[in-house]
Amino acid sequence: MSIMYSICVLTLVLYGDMIMGSCDVKLESSLLKDLVEMLLKKDSDKGCALFNEKKIPAFSAALTQSKSLSAKEIIKFNKVMTNIRNGYNPSTGIFTAPISGVYQFSSVVMSQNGKKLVATLFLNDTRVSSVYIKSIAYQTGALSMVLDIQKGDQITMKSDSSYSIYSDTMNYSTFSGHMISQ
Repeated sequence: MSIMYSICVLTLVLYGDMIMGSCDVKLESSLLKDLVEMLLKKDSDKGCALFNEKKIPAFSAALTQSKSLSAKEIIKFNKVMTNIRNGYNPSTGIFTAPISGVYQFSSVVMSQNGKKLVATLFLNDTRVSSVYIKSIAYQTGALSMVLDIQKGDQITMKSDSSYSIYSDTMNYSTFSGHMISQ
């Protein structure tokens, strides 16, 4: 039934102009809106992520204190601001995809004063992208990637070697991700 409701909603949205015919536009807009809302409300109980934004996986977390990291250590961004669908685990630093889809991930990391830092985004055990920060004062580096991932895939930020990452209660180092398409 869920597919039927989705097809009806999409048909109404795509052919809304045809429905508007020669009657009062206000009345027809209202009827179309009410019909779409009614279908979406019924569908949202079944958890359709396409129509219920609260079901779309998204997370954002920050590191609240500086940390010395060993080689290949996962950076555990401990302060969670958003965690829709609970895919991010702050105690492990791992985002586990609750559903398959296309996701956008980003991270900003800050080096210690005068220290080098290399941090890498991993999809499972595969290096996806890295940020390199030279050893000049406090520096930030950022990365952003769009990835097609499967349910259960794990995304992490790791230190490439023995480095220190800087952050404090101002949240200078962050890690975020959200689904952009199913």
